[in-house]
Amino acid sequence: MPDVVRYSESDLRRIFGENVPPGAAELLGVELPREADVFFEAYPAERVGLLAEFPGRLAVGRAWHGVCEVHIDLSDGSLWSVVAADGGSAEVVFMNSDIKRFAIFLRRVHGMAVLAEMEEGPRYHERAEAVRRELAQVDEAATRAGAWWAGIIEEMVAMV
Repeated sequence: MPDVVRYSESDLRRIFGENVPPGAAELLGVELPREADVFFEAYPAERVGLLAEFPGRLAVGRAWHGVCEVHIDLSDGSLWSVVAADGGSAEVVFMNSDIKRFAIFLRRVHGMAVLAEMEEGPRYHERAEAVRRELAQVDEAATRAGAWWAGIIEEMVAMV
């Protein structure tokens, strides 16, 4: 995941003016992978923007094969997966408590995917379980049942 997207103060001022909300300010200093397998694709700064249909949210990328849009809640910085529904209300699912933890999850889960291609059996499962425990310490809410990452982590642990 070497290619990254960084957002600057001027990028955020273009969207918000001088009053950048705390949730958006967390983007400063965070490097998001431009693309992390099927897990995430960051929007370039010029595409990041506020959403009329989701007031108080900022769209920063797409996830899971491009099916979900990733939003930051501007009031608290939490991240949410949003899947549009034809003719109905969108499915909105909690991802992470903040953008920094989201970036950690991306790196670690991407690492698990790479590891699954290289290792088999007990060694992989042991390392995958260690990553699961680590991620639970990083952002426990993101690993609870019903959270976006919970199912992905379960699948990754069960692989190989």
